[in-house]
Amino acid sequence: MELLIVTGLSGAGRKTVLSALEDAGCTALDNVPAPLIEQLLDIEAKVNPGLGRLVVGMDRRHPDFPKEAGELIERLRGRGVPLQILFLESSDDVLLRRFSETRRPHPMAGNGDVAQGISRERSLLEPVREQATLILDTSGLTLSQLRTRIKELLPDLPDQPMVLRFISFGYKHGLPLEADIVLDARFLPNPYYLPDLRPLTGRDEPVREYLLKSEAFVGFLARSEQWIRWCWPQVLAEGRAYFNVAVGCTGGQHRSVALAEMLAERLGDLTSSLKVQHRELLSK
Repeated sequence: MELLIVTGLSGAGRKTVLSALEDAGCTALDNVPAPLIEQLLDIEAKVNPGLGRLVVGMDRRHPDFPKEAGELIERLRGRGVPLQILFLESSDDVLLRRFSETRRPHPMAGNGDVAQGISRERSLLEPVREQATLILDTSGLTLSQLRTRIKELLPDLPDQPMVLRFISFGYKHGLPLEADIVLDARFLPNPYYLPDLRPLTGRDEPVREYLLKSEAFVGFLARSEQWIRWCWPQVLAEGRAYFNVAVGCTGGQHRSVALAEMLAERLGDLTSSLKVQHRELLSK
């Protein structure tokens, strides 16, 4: 089992990198003390023999971290454990700005002087940096750029397709909080007002047939598909794990359900991970 240690300067993005690696399918643990790493590797090898890589985050929160990390690296290499060490760093100006924005104290700024804390930590962690196999400067990187750089540094990461999720809902029950975009279908012909269709849902063929006779519905469906296809490459470039498209009508029973189902049918070629959720139907 390969071990990837993610470490570096406080504020350089360790937690963000761990989250990105976890999204990519890795088992990632943070704040693991150096003396426990070898035991953890042995346990994981027994419990999860198919696990190819274990990711652990380590930092200066443990007082003897630089010394213990150096000794750990020597022991692991002596045992022949496949080991990579990703050291994260940023410029002093960027680190100062990040601590200023988050209002969090620097772990080595005992007197509140963040600049002094950054300088002390940089000096203290230099031996760890020298042993790193990968060094990543996060100074000017956006979140999507950071995820891209991680994939470049670790090209063998498992490829996790971005999830495309369609969520039908009823406006009278409120908007889905997880929605990335919302399509409003309330202006379309409403099957609710037809006695034969009222007890049915947008999953039923008579409702679909009725809606597809409407030029407005067909046009809305086509334009929605076109828009999602256009923006999909841009969303992929952000490196996010999912993209939620919410489709709403008044009650969440007919129009929104049919649209969500039809969009999923048309856009199945975009990703191997496509999901459809009907919020109001599930609530019954």
